[in-house]
Amino acid sequence: MTASAVRPLPDDLAHKVSLAAEVFAERGLDARIDDVAKATGIPRATLYYYFPGKEHILAHLLSSTLVEMAERLGAAAAAEGSGRQRLEAVVREHLRFIAEHGPTYRLLFAELGKAASLVDIAAGVDRSIMAPLRTAMRAGVDDASLHVDDVPAAVSVLYGAVLVEGMQHLLLDGDGDIDARADGVLRVVMSGL
Repeated sequence: MTASAVRPLPDDLAHKVSLAAEVFAERGLDARIDDVAKATGIPRATLYYYFPGKEHILAHLLSSTLVEMAERLGAAAAAEGSGRQRLEAVVREHLRFIAEHGPTYRLLFAELGKAASLVDIAAGVDRSIMAPLRTAMRAGVDDASLHVDDVPAAVSVLYGAVLVEGMQHLLLDGDGDIDARADGVLRVVMSGL
């Protein structure tokens, strides 16, 4: 995602800008810069100093979310343990991340092509989510803790299952137990149909 802040954001402002996720999640790009200023506590002029427009704020939110997700899921994929254990850790971490970043995560899907190119978003999702899944799954194949004939297809299936579970958690029962959801996905995936 190329569109973002035109100047480096100080840490305190970066944290405040993250509060704009709820505004965009509710209103999409129909949100006004005044709505963002009110939700974040950042004066409108300051927002314009760092961002040429609301599309850039949205792109910044999506980009920073994908960077943080890549760090967390990458760490889970690189942790000690068998490939199977690492894959389970990636799934759990991904669902926890979705639960913790609900508004921004919803933005990834609600406003995909409006804030950045779909190619950029697909590349970000591949780096942030699919690559850690591939790493852990290939490690499981290598250490024989997993039996997977087609890693790319299996990664896509697992990603889809986690995404649907995470979105159901966000949209239908945000108070539900995210670890129980992870257990359910892993039970089906690890034992097969």
